[in-house]
Amino acid sequence: MKKIIILPIIVLIFFFSGTNSYADKESGITYTVIDGRATVTGFTGEPENLDIPPEIDGVPVVAIRDNAFYKCSSLIQISLPEGLEKMGHHCFFDCTSLEEIIIPDSVSEIGMGCFESCIQLREAVLPDNLILLQESCFRNCISLEKIIIPQRTAEIQQFCFAECTALSNVSLGGKLLKVGDLAFFGCPNIHEIYIPESVEAIGIQAFGYSSEGLTNTFSITGKSNSEADKYAQINGFPFSGQPAAADAFAPQDSENAPVNLPEIFIFAGLFFFILAIISAFRSKRK
Repeated sequence: MKKIIILPIIVLIFFFSGTNSYADKESGITYTVIDGRATVTGFTGEPENLDIPPEIDGVPVVAIRDNAFYKCSSLIQISLPEGLEKMGHHCFFDCTSLEEIIIPDSVSEIGMGCFESCIQLREAVLPDNLILLQESCFRNCISLEKIIIPQRTAEIQQFCFAECTALSNVSLGGKLLKVGDLAFFGCPNIHEIYIPESVEAIGIQAFGYSSEGLTNTFSITGKSNSEADKYAQINGFPFSGQPAAADAFAPQDSENAPVNLPEIFIFAGLFFFILAIISAFRSKRK
């Protein structure tokens, strides 16, 4: 019997031997340090403005733990350090006073429900290295008006931006492959969206739907015969597109959407292109 009791104790001692907890009295942030890497674990009091340092006691701050600022209703502003790598699930869930979040490019993982129900959140800047936007990440952020999905993001999971009722400007990255079920459900102010040709799968009611059904003013632009075109046809949305061959070399803006040039420039370009061919042909004959 003694051996059975002693073994779990030894395991626990071994597990916690490299762990130290800290609390910054001035800021109210609490930390855990494991193997020379610090993780923000939570807060004390009712903080309004927080600045998470890049280091604590000489070790880098690399993560924010799951539920770290869960329902911290007093939090208005928080500064995240470059070098941060991971933000756990629901770590800012229901922070009802948080107004903006700028996530450094060093972050490659943002957990599910991370900013869900942050109802005052008006601005969110996502990191360039983000590959996956997890389930319900910005769900019910009713003040969020604009979001730019990074170029490297490959998947937006289900309910990610659902019920973001003020959201009107959405830019999807050029390497996006999948948009999950109801990802932008209940976003009535998105009247038009450009879906890049890279998208291979669009989930059920991902765009253009609310609890009342179809959004009457919603339309899609993209490549003809693409997944975006199929989604528009299946759901009865207006679609504007061009055959892939026709605009393969068309200029694009910073959000990967084709730039509409005035017709005079198009005809002028075509004229000079034909003229160059004729000139080259005559030169060969000589």
